Amino acid sequence: MQQSFKTIIVKLLKKIYRFPFILLTNYRIYISDRPALKKKLLDKQADFFIKNNLDRDAGVHLINQTCMNLFNKEYSEDDGMFSEHLVMFSSISISSAFQVNKILEIGTFDGRTAAIFSNLFPNADITTIDLEDDSDMFIETYSRSQNYSDFNHDRDSLLSNFQNVVFKRLNSINLSEWDADSFDLIWIDGAHGYPVIAMDIINSLRLISPGGVIMIDDVFTSNKENNQMYRSIGAYESLVSLKEAKSIDRFDLFLKRTGPKHNIKNSQKFVGFIYL
Repeated sequence: MQQSFKTIIVKLLKKIYRFPFILLTNYRIYISDRPALKKKLLDKQADFFIKNNLDRDAGVHLINQTCMNLFNKEYSEDDGMFSEHLVMFSSISISSAFQVNKILEIGTFDGRTAAIFSNLFPNADITTIDLEDDSDMFIETYSRSQNYSDFNHDRDSLLSNFQNVVFKRLNSINLSEWDADSFDLIWIDGAHGYPVIAMDIINSLRLISPGGVIMIDDVFTSNKENNQMYRSIGAYESLVSLKEAKSIDRFDLFLKRTGPKHNIKNSQKFVGFIYL
């Protein structure tokens, strides 16, 4: 009991002292070079889109329209779960280089991403999966236990508006039983740590059709604190291992968000990108 209390105190002290340390070591972000850094980050992101034959500016314009139509507000990377992955989806939807007829989303959450998929890809069949509503992992994560009934009702109500979206309550581990080459675009946004993230990536590689795209949310390339659900280097380590084993030719990472405040040293988030 004494050791447990000591551990708690140490963790609290680390959290208390973490922010001023980050502030001091990354002062350019907050004080002297914010506009220049913002431009640098945006240029880096635009280069990634160009590399993959995508128009980021056109994607931003379309995702703004889509979010306005759906939620009565434009896209913002500061809005909860929204990030550059939506700009990427938007850019893919208007690119002649990609043919997307079937989409799989691993991790439905509140249903907003599935709704965006439905609007961006109105002719595609979209399958979105999440854990059973009564599973402990589902209830205990993302503060759902505080508004369990309202959360499920709002999600189900939103998804019911889109005829090309099918919602399945399913543990993603069971995707190993699904037919290979089933999807053209797969969005992995379930548990971010081991063992689930490694299984989700392996299953997705089998389920993706030739010429398809797999994207993985919240990829950390370094992280001192790892857990099964939120923060982990599991996705990055899995991708590196797959490349080393020549199971994939390459993978890329692009910034999850482009704002300087989201790109503090040692806490940057990326989105994984596999184009087969």
